[in-house]
Amino acid sequence: MGLSKMILFGVRSPLVVEYEETCHRLGLKIEMAVSVNGSPRLVDQSRVVNINELPPSIIGKRFIACAFTPSRRAALIAQAQQLGFVLDDPLIDPSAILARSVRIGEGSFINAGVVVGAVSMIGNGVLVNRAVSLGHHTVLGDYVSIGPGATLAGNIRVGTGTMIGAGATILPNIRIGENALIAAGSVVRKDVSDGVLVVGNPAQERSYNPAKSSLYVEDEE
Repeated sequence: MGLSKMILFGVRSPLVVEYEETCHRLGLKIEMAVSVNGSPRLVDQSRVVNINELPPSIIGKRFIACAFTPSRRAALIAQAQQLGFVLDDPLIDPSAILARSVRIGEGSFINAGVVVGAVSMIGNGVLVNRAVSLGHHTVLGDYVSIGPGATLAGNIRVGTGTMIGAGATILPNIRIGENALIAAGSVVRKDVSDGVLVVGNPAQERSYNPAKSSLYVEDEE
């Protein structure tokens, strides 16, 4: 990353403490933690600034958005950019193991214990949570979210805005569409269409509305 400071944008999500811990392990000082709405959930709240009290000096400063769901993270990124912030380089926990050929986009967060195989590509604003395993030639579109302990075998493509739940397993050579939802613990053995929910072992498709699905919503800003 090459920087000594970090700005976190949107700090009500419970997940914000994971961003905070990774910053600590990397020796990154949290310069500012921008509270958009509600009570911030940082362990150290000494750097919290309300969005309505931002100084003019924020223009051009680099940030990471803190949220688990793809739609919320995308919304926070857009909001921060409208205010004049600039998306930062990926935040990568020092315990993650990444092949040298991996490419990771701006604003993405790779949490502790993640392993990413060779020739993989991760888009902008992606979240890869604790202890996820991404096999070789994995391609994640922008704003994808992957829950703790999920396993994606080799040569898998995941479309923009899709969320993969904790402990899910995706078998090799699978294509997953955009804005899909893979339920926690599911085993995906065949391609998944855009905008569908898959559940179970083997995972079965069914349609869903992301705005109304309790599986897709968490308590965050």
